[in-house]
Amino acid sequence: MPVLDAENLVKLYPVRTGGLFGGRKALLRAVDGVTLSIERGETLGLVGESGSGKSTVGMLCLGLLEKTSGTIRFLDRPIEDYTGDDARIFRRKAQIVFQNPFASLNPRMIIRDIIGRVLEIHGLAHGRDIGARVGALMREVGLREDQMTRYPHEFSGGQRQRIAIARALASDPELVVLDEPTSALDVSVQAQILNLLQDIQAARGLAYLFISHNLAVIRHASTRAAVMYLGRLVETARKEAIFARPLHPYTQALLSSVPKPFVTDERMEKKIIAGDIPSPLTPPPGCRFHTRCRYSEDRCTKEEPQWREVEPGHFAACHRIGEIEESRTTNPYPEGG
Repeated sequence: MPVLDAENLVKLYPVRTGGLFGGRKALLRAVDGVTLSIERGETLGLVGESGSGKSTVGMLCLGLLEKTSGTIRFLDRPIEDYTGDDARIFRRKAQIVFQNPFASLNPRMIIRDIIGRVLEIHGLAHGRDIGARVGALMREVGLREDQMTRYPHEFSGGQRQRIAIARALASDPELVVLDEPTSALDVSVQAQILNLLQDIQAARGLAYLFISHNLAVIRHASTRAAVMYLGRLVETARKEAIFARPLHPYTQALLSSVPKPFVTDERMEKKIIAGDIPSPLTPPPGCRFHTRCRYSEDRCTKEEPQWREVEPGHFAACHRIGEIEESRTTNPYPEGG
């Protein structure tokens, strides 16, 4: 049974275009038909450019945004059924770690109160027990127990993110949405946080939805990877398959854009993505990637590609899969390594 199962998820925002006075109403398609599932102990890496809808998917799965249509099941139960007292169960079991540790912690509260408040709300500890539980959580994320009386400004960025992780763990969750949890940190600290998250997952059996634009991070952190473009998934598979044999031109281009500091062969072809991601207000007809795809042909501009299983467990949506000659030299991670 998946911890999280979302099917045909859609999020539309009504907006008015044409200036302050008048204009016409339009729909911004932030998420448009996304289907995904996450098993216990698994990390699904959701990757794509800024504006592709990744964070919106995370917010929808946590019920922090109201979906326009589709279904979201948490622990085999629609999230709409978590009402009344059950709503607290859902909030306890589904947590999030935000991108910016400098903005996600209350600067006026000491760490004991930031983490301890979660324990109080969910009735997991009271009185003196709170201090002991907070101390244990701080040790679990690699901080000292005597640091709980400090304020957030007394910690580095990496330490603050450890505090945010401890706060998410305080409610003993089943699912944690990690929304770009390392992008605001130095590269050396990123690896430490990623390793910490993996250790915690192994110990607790958590399910992670790991949102990132960084393919190197997704490669390190995920079990499966899902590539998102302009509100839709274009490819998903186990991590090894995505990095060893990317099928969709967008995935290939993303992999090609990863810096390769140890490669000096100037003859290596790079599949550069031309232009910027289109507006979700007016997505292109047919394949949404055709305006930037080097392999685009006439049918790509008119017909929407079907989502299909090309190999066992490897899904993609492209008219020309099988026709496109793949170049392994553009893959910075040969054989999924």
